[in-house]
Amino acid sequence: MRKQVSEQFAFWTCRRLFGPIRPYDRCFRCGTMHIPPRYEDPHNGRYDFAGEDVAVEVVSIVNSSALRNFSSWNKRHPGPIEGEPAEFGLTLPWVIEVPARTPTSELDTILEAVRSMEGAGIQANRTYGCGGRRCPAGSGGQICTFCQVAYTAPFHAYVDDEGLLAARNGNVVVSVSESLLSRGLFDLAHEIKRLLRPSSDGQRTDVQQKLDLAERQGKSRRVVCFVLDLYFALRLNVYPGTWKKLGTFPWDAIRPVTDVVVASPDFQRAVVFSDAAPPRQMPVRDAERVPAPRTLGCSSRR
Repeated sequence: MRKQVSEQFAFWTCRRLFGPIRPYDRCFRCGTMHIPPRYEDPHNGRYDFAGEDVAVEVVSIVNSSALRNFSSWNKRHPGPIEGEPAEFGLTLPWVIEVPARTPTSELDTILEAVRSMEGAGIQANRTYGCGGRRCPAGSGGQICTFCQVAYTAPFHAYVDDEGLLAARNGNVVVSVSESLLSRGLFDLAHEIKRLLRPSSDGQRTDVQQKLDLAERQGKSRRVVCFVLDLYFALRLNVYPGTWKKLGTFPWDAIRPVTDVVVASPDFQRAVVFSDAAPPRQMPVRDAERVPAPRTLGCSSRR
């Protein structure tokens, strides 16, 4: 996700939420600083947007490992990997869903695990394991190796007897996508709160320091807008109510922040958390259009 896309989406989102705002840091449209520096107001350490009574700092949340590995998968295997089971050392029509964060070098390891599952009679992981054929299912006894693979493998695999995903019934399909079974919501909430709270030694985060400046400038609404890439937003888009499950924020601990916005350009949606109101969701339409120079103040240098 490019910085311009992230800041532009945050601009339209926060403009609709908090009224007119303009770049206070380097402008994402023209690339210049609209407000010249001076001793008490240098360029470094500024938040991104300012309005009459509002300051906005934009933070991009990007799953860089997923993005990097997904790009590697696409270069090595454009589209799904598909073929007859024998080509993969299997006999059944498996569908194997690999999380995008998995390196391409792990494909052989994944296929070997699926072969072990097939040999143990396991036809789906995270479902029922060996069904009691190799270990005492449900009796509290020792779990067999194959059930350990089935329950803890970092991928999703199942036998597709109906051939719904394969181009030809009976083929094996390996697809790479972001796994919706991961701890994405927990990880995202943890990452957001980590960026908002001081470290264990009391060191204030970069976000807090920028909004400290906004507080000194008398801005009563001090907003952090987190813009998610596809890999984080995809997990939030499973159910409509999931966005609000990011949790409540410890406002006293994250001062001077007064509002937190979590936004997704891919799904054109945002959820707003505030210390003064319950969380609410909102659609963000037409945010892909570039604002006019006069809207951002690009032509009015001071």
